[in-house]
Amino acid sequence: MAHGLTALGDFSCRATAIDLGSAMMRMYVEGRGIVASEPSAIARADDTGRMLATGTSALALAHRECGVRLIHPIRNGVPAETGETEDLLRYLLRTHHRRRYMSKPRMAVTVPSVINQVQLGAVRTAAFAAGARQLTLIPTPIAAAAGAGLPSHGEDVAIVADIGAHVTDVGVVLSGELLTGHIALVGGSTMDEAIAAYVRREYGLIIAPLAAETVKLAVGTATVPREDRRTLVHGKDRDTDLPRTVEVSSADIHAAISTSLDAIVRAVRTAVAAAPPEMAGHFFSSGITLTGGGARLAGLDELIRTGTGLRARVAENAAEATVRGAASLLRPIKGFESNRLPPLGHRRRALARH
Repeated sequence: MAHGLTALGDFSCRATAIDLGSAMMRMYVEGRGIVASEPSAIARADDTGRMLATGTSALALAHRECGVRLIHPIRNGVPAETGETEDLLRYLLRTHHRRRYMSKPRMAVTVPSVINQVQLGAVRTAAFAAGARQLTLIPTPIAAAAGAGLPSHGEDVAIVADIGAHVTDVGVVLSGELLTGHIALVGGSTMDEAIAAYVRREYGLIIAPLAAETVKLAVGTATVPREDRRTLVHGKDRDTDLPRTVEVSSADIHAAISTSLDAIVRAVRTAVAAAPPEMAGHFFSSGITLTGGGARLAGLDELIRTGTGLRARVAENAAEATVRGAASLLRPIKGFESNRLPPLGHRRRALARH
């Protein structure tokens, strides 16, 4: 499948890049930057099916009101419910293009590096039905690499591990094309779920996903804790349903998320191992760049460095790298009529140049 990118034109709406995420959806509008970074959620009335709210407002409404159904239409980076995804995209376009009708921008939408034709069709259907005038699908590692400023000067190779809420997408990008890709169904929200399950099992406390994430970022670490940091977490007693508070440690959090961490390291190793052996020298010089919201976990770069033998770093503004990269790939390059990524079928020719 070719991932060609044409230059921007003067249309009624500004070009738009969208990073589809299971938990968060981010939208970038040309000339305005990131205009939306909200949960991928829709609230509908149970009785009529009418859409009541999206994003953060949808979550708040579902928790506050009865008779409201909360829908998460994106799963593992692709639409699980095409109609709901279409409604979510249409709402975002009309709201952030400040037009109720005739929002027809050129769009770039990120997709996983490993995706089947049915899933691709679902993305295309939702995007065009929502109002896309022209659509470009960009593999997440390519977008993340561009957003992180890769490849760096003097390098043609970049290894990117984008750690989202439920998917870790690892790709080796060579001269602007995807050489190898591997996804694992694990991410930041997976860790939060594991923390909540651990606290319930070990302490008899039921905690909300947001509380689990807060604890993870406060005292969690991807490596074996060097110091025993502690924090309080609030929830409901498993047996009495009454409010209760317990103290958890860095060791607790590390034990809870260790399985998820192992899966992330395996995903990186698998993607790197799938590349030809002649790329080894490039890998040592380029290293691995971590993007996505899940990359914020302390010590994750050190863990991947230990697990792969390659240096690793967390990209600046890691959570926004993918949508910013998708947006940058829509801009024309000076001196060229268009900015086209080589199709995936050209991997062998690109490899031969190295």
